[in-house]
Order: sequence, then C-alpha cells, then structure tokens
Amino acid sequence: MRTGARWSLTALALAVTAALSGCFGPPASLAQTPSPSPIGTATPTPSPTPEADPLAAVTAMVVRPQMLELRDDDGTVVIALDYMSTPADAIAVLTDLFDAPPVAEPYRGTNHTPPGVFHNWDEFVLDERFYDEERRDGNALDYVWPRFAIYLDGPSARGLALSSEQGFHATDSWSSLSGDPVFDADLWTCVGTPIETVDFARPDGQPETATVVATPSDDGATVKWLGAPVMIADGCA
Repeated sequence: MRTGARWSLTALALAVTAALSGCFGPPASLAQTPSPSPIGTATPTPSPTPEADPLAAVTAMVVRPQMLELRDDDGTVVIALDYMSTPADAIAVLTDLFDAPPVAEPYRGTNHTPPGVFHNWDEFVLDERFYDEERRDGNALDYVWPRFAIYLDGPSARGLALSSEQGFHATDSWSSLSGDPVFDADLWTCVGTPIETVDFARPDGQPETATVVATPSDDGATVKWLGAPVMIADGCA
C-alpha cells in the first residue's frame, strides 16, 4: 500500500508542476521582446510660391487707335485695354497699376456729346462716356461711341512713360511731330491731327477709321495732348 501511495503522490506532484509551468510560461530571459513600432519621418510641405503680378513689369503706356497698351521695358504688351471694354474693369487695372484710385471729375453732356467722368492719375486721363447702351445697337456703333477714351497730357504719369506708338509725347515740340511722316494733316477729325490710323468694318459692314490724334498748345509750339479713339469725319457739327 505504501508503494501505491508513493506513486500517487509522485503523480500528483508532476501534475501540479505541469500546471504551474503552463500558467507562468518560460523564464523572462527566454521571452521574446516586442519590436518597437517604426516612427515615420515627416516631410515638410513647401510653401506655395506667390504668383508674380504682371503689372509689376509695366513701365510704359502706349495709346493706340483701338486700345491702350501697357508694355514692359522690352516693348512687350503685358495687358491691352480695349476702348469698347467695360470702363470699371479698365479703371480697376489702372488703379492697381498706379497703386492709387483716380481723381474723378464728372461732367455734363451737350447736344452732341454724352455726360461722363474724367478719371485722372496726374497726366493720364481715362474719359468714361455714358452713351445710351441701347443706341449702340449691339455694338454696331463700335469705336464711334467708345465706352471710354484716353488722353495723355504729359510725357509720364507716376513714373510710367506715356507715348504714341511712334514715341511721341505730350510737351514734344509741334514742329518735330508735324514734320514726321506719321503726321497726316489731310485726314480730318474734330479734335486733332491723326498720327496713327486703323481701318475696320463695323458689325453692320460700314467702314470706319479710328485714329490717335495730337493737338497743339495754344501757341502752337508744343503737343498739348495725345488721345484716342478719335474717328475720321467728314465734318463737325
């Protein structure tokens, strides 16, 4: 009986040992150490490069028969403002260019001309004209009734050169202009002598000629102002 009891105790001891081994697992020295999670490297997001303002390159304003051209030092046209475009848009561009709003001078209409507003930046003037839009007949009147016109009263305005396509300025000697081949005294307008012309057909097929004109000073010695668009006419009322 002693022998049977011993085997029973031995079996019990082995069972307890096995159970304890299953609960606590292998020694710490043999346990696997978890690998640390990799830490990602943040890639910096580059700051967006601000777009260059194209008007910053403008150094000259050139009056043409159908548009005002804003040019850079190389003579490249940066922006062109058509005289039949919306005056508010042109004024916004010029306000940005001159970095200041214009001085506004409203004026009354006459029996032959509409009312309007002179928008002045020193020697540069945009003449906004309030023609009746219904009378334009779908733009058929075209540059005969422009939405705005341009006058250059000096050689520069706020650091920007003001000239014709040929390089003439207000305050130049009248004799130098009148002796140039571009001066065409045989063409008639109501306000000045053409120095550049463009022929075109209105939407209704009627031919027209738009011009840049020069006017003399009261004493005839110098160019008083350059302006456009002015139309070739048979006479003036």
